[in-house]
Amino acid sequence: MRNSDAFIVIAKKEYADAVKNVLFLTLVSFLLGLVGISLLVAAFNFQSQVAQYNQALEQIKQSGLTGAMLEEPQYYPLQMLRGTVEYLEIIGAIIGIILGYLAIAKEKGANTARLLLSRPLGGVSFVGGKIFGNSLLILSVLGIIFLFIIVSISGIGHVLFSQLELLKLFLAFLFSFIYLVFFFCFAMLLTLFFRSMPHALIVAFSVWLVFVLIIPQIGDTMDPDNQVPGGFFNSMHMTQDQQKRVIAKFKRYENFRNAMEESSVEKHYERLVFATLGIKDMYNDKGLSFIFKDKWGDLVWVIGYCIMGAILSFALFKNGRLLNSP
Repeated sequence: MRNSDAFIVIAKKEYADAVKNVLFLTLVSFLLGLVGISLLVAAFNFQSQVAQYNQALEQIKQSGLTGAMLEEPQYYPLQMLRGTVEYLEIIGAIIGIILGYLAIAKEKGANTARLLLSRPLGGVSFVGGKIFGNSLLILSVLGIIFLFIIVSISGIGHVLFSQLELLKLFLAFLFSFIYLVFFFCFAMLLTLFFRSMPHALIVAFSVWLVFVLIIPQIGDTMDPDNQVPGGFFNSMHMTQDQQKRVIAKFKRYENFRNAMEESSVEKHYERLVFATLGIKDMYNDKGLSFIFKDKWGDLVWVIGYCIMGAILSFALFKNGRLLNSP
């Protein structure tokens, strides 16, 4: 069998095995359920806000006053996706870890590792096929979420997305795809590295716990702007220049807090996607050039983590780590 044929066969098998796995299907169903509830609540809330404004506007017109007396609110429908992004950060990462673990564990557990390596199977065919097959699987899950977002927000919230908003939504899911593929590669890497598969899974979830839950939470807690609902700086009506001058007075504290967050791929992903979707108010009504100029570093980190995980997986496979079966 040629390497190209082996690549396709392995990719197809990975996809077929995953869609039959009960644990994977349970996690995906759980994720879709949470995302669905989050979107429905946000869409109904958005619709309610618009209805309240229209009702107030109608009452003013009936009273003989001009509608200009009522300030028209600014609506940003992509902000409704905050819950979706947070679920992808946490549960999406778990799905990536499980897929990465299963991709190698099933070969070690079924003692097919030596059989695979007895054939002229290159690392590109084996590791590449597994990454490609599971990447398609992750794309399928994100595609379902993408369609659900369009249907729920457009149908229930009665929102017509602009072309720029659709582009931002597409980019946000592209970044989500890279983020989830990283966790797949990371778990696959650990499962290749450790002789004991339970140890690989324990380490993977320990890292997930530290860098997805603990460090980002500590960073958010230490952020002075998060000490007041809605943001301390917003409550004080400070400009960006004023905010920077205040932060400069706490340079060491801010550098330590920022260094903690920089170590977390989840935080880089969150910063990037929150800016792209305008979940952070300062990025609303801003073009992509402004967003990427400010967040290019986070994009580089997210892509770099993913590429590093894939490269190390290829390297371990070539070193025969797949043979380290328990």
